Amino acid sequence: MRCLLPLFIGLRFTRSKNANKFLSFISVVSMAGLILGVAALIVVTSVLNGFEKVLADKVLGMVPQASVYASYPLDDWTPFAQQIKANDPNVAGVAPIVQARGMISIGGEVNSTILNGIEPQFQADVSIIEDSMVMGQLDTLVSGSGNIVLGQYVIDKYDLKLGDEVGIIISKPSSSTVGMTPTFHTYTLSGVFHVDEQSDKWLSYIAMDDASDILDLEHGAVGVRLSLYDVFASKESAEKALVSATNTIQTLKVAPDNLTFSIVEWTQTHGSLYSAIRIQKTIMSLLLFLIILVAAFNVVATLVMSVTDKRAEVAILKTFGASSTLISRIFIIQGAIIGVTGILIGLVLGVGMSLSIHSISAWVNTTFNLGLFDNYFVEALPAEIKALDVFFIIVSSFVIVLLSTIYPAYSAAKIEPVKALRGE
Repeated sequence: MRCLLPLFIGLRFTRSKNANKFLSFISVVSMAGLILGVAALIVVTSVLNGFEKVLADKVLGMVPQASVYASYPLDDWTPFAQQIKANDPNVAGVAPIVQARGMISIGGEVNSTILNGIEPQFQADVSIIEDSMVMGQLDTLVSGSGNIVLGQYVIDKYDLKLGDEVGIIISKPSSSTVGMTPTFHTYTLSGVFHVDEQSDKWLSYIAMDDASDILDLEHGAVGVRLSLYDVFASKESAEKALVSATNTIQTLKVAPDNLTFSIVEWTQTHGSLYSAIRIQKTIMSLLLFLIILVAAFNVVATLVMSVTDKRAEVAILKTFGASSTLISRIFIIQGAIIGVTGILIGLVLGVGMSLSIHSISAWVNTTFNLGLFDNYFVEALPAEIKALDVFFIIVSSFVIVLLSTIYPAYSAAKIEPVKALRGE
């Protein structure tokens, strides 16, 4: 009973009606601040987590997460792929690739592109393009077919349809004084994919042997691209892949010893986007924590005024033998009740908003034709609630509230009964 006494009195003080209307107003404001701060932190953190997930699933689902490039084409790339996958459990899939930068030429207009020569049967292991096809089939990209697959952005821009001819301009080294010689090649549109505006605009796909032909390379892969279970461990996986590819030459003798490899991973090509999301998440979290700090100061003001208002009650408790520790616990519990109530309401509100923000933002954007996400790789605000983030927000908020109760509780413990009853 002695242990529950501070809780009982603290609850009584919290529930008791107070003639001081300003004190009641401050209590409501402090609780509202906690609700707003916790809810806003959960929503913003969930949205930025959603952007990270979309980055990993969409953007990194199209571009190579890690790649190993050979100094010249590999006649047989499969031993290298098998060795890379066997030596790194983080590697989910491996596929061959021939890649070049060029220009798409349609109706006298040109559009820059990254031309990818692929083998469709392996591409599904490293890319989401097969699941992103909206017209045609990826498996039409067979050697010698002269087919090409483009993104929805290019199709809409040039009003193309399946079966139309598409020109590709590739610059190749020349022995003449010009240095680089542009060559023109014609392909037939056999498929259309849609992921996001940037991927649709920049990426194009043809058969791997066709890509080798226009680059004047021997048939084979100039490298292999990897898909990873943990995309944020791409640097380590790329380094392991480099070692595995080098060891394959020495152990299997599948290529001359003068063959060398180089690696590229996604943080080198798209790392700035991920860094921007991380920085925004950190800055927004710090700014929103200020709301919780302001609410904590309001809790301090509420408890200080409550201590002043309850001086007579505290004096009576002390005359009945209540210790200073007991008095301190009463006001700590009173502040904790305000904090827990505000935090729990904020938790429910924040989780509820996070779960519905995708559909709400999509509805607002579509209904009012705002075009909010036209220049981004999402069609609505994504959100992913991570339990660890929510736990950190709740715990840190509660700790801040508890710290804010220390001074008022200390002040209450120092009240002298005789002076308090005299009204001094």
